[in-house]
Amino acid sequence: MRGRAQACLVALLGVLVPLIGPAAVGLVTLRKGSVEGALVALWASLPFVVSYFAGQSSPFVAVMSILALANTLIVANVLRGTASWSLALVSDVCVAVGFVVVAGVVFQTDLGVMMSDLTELFVSVSEQLEKDYVMPDTSSVLAWVAWMTAFSALLGVVVARWWQALLFNPGGFQQEFQGIRLESKVGLGCLLLVILGFTLLSEFQFWLQLASIPLIVCGLSLLHYTAKVKKAGGYWLVLMYLGLFLGPVMSGLLVALGAIDSVLNLRARLVADNQS
Repeated sequence: MRGRAQACLVALLGVLVPLIGPAAVGLVTLRKGSVEGALVALWASLPFVVSYFAGQSSPFVAVMSILALANTLIVANVLRGTASWSLALVSDVCVAVGFVVVAGVVFQTDLGVMMSDLTELFVSVSEQLEKDYVMPDTSSVLAWVAWMTAFSALLGVVVARWWQALLFNPGGFQQEFQGIRLESKVGLGCLLLVILGFTLLSEFQFWLQLASIPLIVCGLSLLHYTAKVKKAGGYWLVLMYLGLFLGPVMSGLLVALGAIDSVLNLRARLVADNQS
């Protein structure tokens, strides 16, 4: 926040530390707008541009790293312009899917190189472990890339919003995060896509499950709000996050909570129960 040069330097060096680059792009965008944010994003993208043309790593990975920064810029700009986390979450997933689909077509040769490298890796691992591992098809790999792109942008914007609150509104991020809730039609639409993703055994299965991201965030928000209202200890939130990373059960619970809250507004019911 001290100036453009400092922000660009942090974004450039932030490539070495996970989330620092995207968070710097998000913070500048949230505070100063899309033009300043785009300049910082360009500097943050510079190492990936060099990597792409120098051929030091997978070209397609470099392309998607650049597009992930662009997604962060877009999501932060949506949040800045609308002050709606609901729109920001939906735009995060939609833009990530759009970027990956377009990149898969425009950079088809680079994608082929990455798929070839992955095939060699799977063959090598299978030989070492003496097990037959099935190599995912191109659609599944692209869906996985879309997940990573969406999560990178989302975490970058969340950290950026947290930084912004620390600088200009201490304590404001906690209240804002605990109030994240989808509109009923959006929540039900996301839930329908997730259910289709689990029931359809096709190449679009993993793609449709991307709709769970907004619901998971809203489920997390609801549980954080519940802990505050019920004055519960933070230890069970730690257990919740451990469960989220260790298995699909907690993810499914958060998806259900996010969808139910979008329809029933469980926060209002919690407040009413707490006051009675």
